[in-house]
Amino acid sequence: MNREFLEVPGKRPTFDTASTSDEEIHLSARQHPPGTSTPPENDVEGHEGASFPIEEPDDNREEWDNKAQFYMGVISYAVGLGNVWRFPYLCQKNGGGAFLIPYVIMMALGGLPLFLIELGIGQRLRTGPIGVWNAIHPYLGGVGVSAAIVSYLVALYYNVIITWCLYYLGQSFRLELPWAKCPTSANGTMDRECEMSSSPTMYFWNRDALDTSESIGNLEGFNPRITISLICAWTLIYLCVMKGIKSSGKVMYATATFPYVVTTIFLIRSITLEGAWEGLGYMIHPDLHMLYNPNVWLEAATQIFYSMGLGFGGLIAFGSYNPLKNNCKRDAFWLALCNILTSLYTAVVIFCVLGYMAHSNMRNCVEKDMIIMATTYRDVFASAADVERHFGYEGYIELMENEFKGNYSDMAMNSQFCNYHKIITEAAEGTGLAFVVFTEAILKFPFPPVWSILFFLMLLSLGLGSMFGTLEGVITSLNDSRLITVKKPILTAVLCGSACAIGLLFSTKAGQYWVALFDHFAGSYALMCVAFCEVIAVVYVYGFRRFSRDIEYMTGSYPSNYYLYTWRFITPTIMLVLFTTSIIQCFSRLPTYFAYDKATAKQVEAEYPVWALFIAFGMVVAAIAPVPLVWFLRKFKIWKADDVPAAQKCLGATASTTYMLKSEPSFNRMTESSVSMNEIERTHR
Repeated sequence: MNREFLEVPGKRPTFDTASTSDEEIHLSARQHPPGTSTPPENDVEGHEGASFPIEEPDDNREEWDNKAQFYMGVISYAVGLGNVWRFPYLCQKNGGGAFLIPYVIMMALGGLPLFLIELGIGQRLRTGPIGVWNAIHPYLGGVGVSAAIVSYLVALYYNVIITWCLYYLGQSFRLELPWAKCPTSANGTMDRECEMSSSPTMYFWNRDALDTSESIGNLEGFNPRITISLICAWTLIYLCVMKGIKSSGKVMYATATFPYVVTTIFLIRSITLEGAWEGLGYMIHPDLHMLYNPNVWLEAATQIFYSMGLGFGGLIAFGSYNPLKNNCKRDAFWLALCNILTSLYTAVVIFCVLGYMAHSNMRNCVEKDMIIMATTYRDVFASAADVERHFGYEGYIELMENEFKGNYSDMAMNSQFCNYHKIITEAAEGTGLAFVVFTEAILKFPFPPVWSILFFLMLLSLGLGSMFGTLEGVITSLNDSRLITVKKPILTAVLCGSACAIGLLFSTKAGQYWVALFDHFAGSYALMCVAFCEVIAVVYVYGFRRFSRDIEYMTGSYPSNYYLYTWRFITPTIMLVLFTTSIIQCFSRLPTYFAYDKATAKQVEAEYPVWALFIAFGMVVAAIAPVPLVWFLRKFKIWKADDVPAAQKCLGATASTTYMLKSEPSFNRMTESSVSMNEIERTHR
């Protein structure tokens, strides 16, 4: 549809956007509908019959080739490594199947409404995170800057996990996997550190792969293997995203679908393993008493928040590449549902494998305990086989649970007291789930190298997909803000090159400790602050009625009361409580990390040194600071940024409106939405 702004001479308007209500703007639009002569002070004139002033966006804006590419892009971005190891751990930790209750509730009350806000506002304004918040109000420009900084900080350490995947993938192309057994010296003696480790896979992770130091302060130089893998990882990322969605969008077909193929193959194999059903039963067994613990609800909300990629700006960037008339409501619902089902699907596979491992380790533990009993009671049992014949496997476990009361009380001082719950719990969190537990489980599969290659290709696909969206939020922000005018491949090269240089810190021998530090601080507190500002900006500055009319214009249907109430009250409250609670928890107990003790070959909990906490605090401040800083600079007119290029591109305005857009970018965006929705209402009538 065609429409143009006509310049009307006169004094530019001086509207107070903060005090102008939806009804006042709506009334102004009714008093001067398109096609009527507008007084000079309104500075706007249109044509009868046009959907004034929304129009099809500038053709120069990149767009998805098709709807499937958009879906693959968002799935690849939102479904990441956290779905593989973080969700199963939280499910196991917080009551098994009972955790699904707060998880689904938090998705409905917090995740889905914010998901639609990001997709919808990006699609409506057709610009990146910085341009979106500048368009809503110049004072909010810092929200987009903060989102871009958070995305960059997260990309720094997130790509290190891809680096580890590349290293393990390279090591998988062998007839015998290098973590299958402990190394031995020339005379056949087993390495002592490996012998003390809980398993050869744990030794390989800490010594061969990362060559871990004993604290975060002991960098001990670069690890050559990880450094080379890091450079390769950033080169791979650059090649995939250098041309924007035209290059990364096609790669996302593979990164979005391949993990599901591999997960299905793993499911078919793992569900046939001995002990798999016990592990699955352990996952879904509900402990409803856990629902009374507020931390369970907090962790459910946090997992929804991070697993969907909210607050990074990537979803806004992806939404901005959609055509204006696109049903983003339907997209948000199906993509959120896909995220939940993917978490459950991967959890089923992982707990089948964990169940198999726990079953094997439990049997090994019981067999060792029987050897101890045969040694303790030599006059009764000639060997461990005699112990098993006498008690039976299940009977011996029952004897342990009763603490060997009766004729075998001496075992109470010597027994390991094997416990299935403890065994399956010890290996259910974090990077260890992928690089220690799964690598050990793969050794039990037939043809282990094949399974190892498939598994690490799957992790690589998940990591790459999330990295595309994370970097796209940064690149789109810089492009749309016009702060940097270089071509996209050059801009991408600068970003990837700088991130690789900074990321060399993670390739030192203390690298995994720095990954933990960044993971704990860089993407948590600042991200929650950004998400809260997003909700407030759209609902209370842009206006929930105005945004709802935008949704109606783009999708053909008005948002339901579910969205209206969650946007206005429930979602902001959840964000505020989540942020406040996280801050309280941080100050109530000093943050800790797990350091590797070479002498004992075990992980020991240690507090972060003060200087490390100052670095962490600096990252959080650097990420949040743009929000109040931009407000201060523009409020007191210390610095005036030229927001017109992004606004002009978004609205497709003619040159005659440049002065108006420079003057009141936020008001004009708001007025456009109201006037265009008046046209929709008149059409309905």
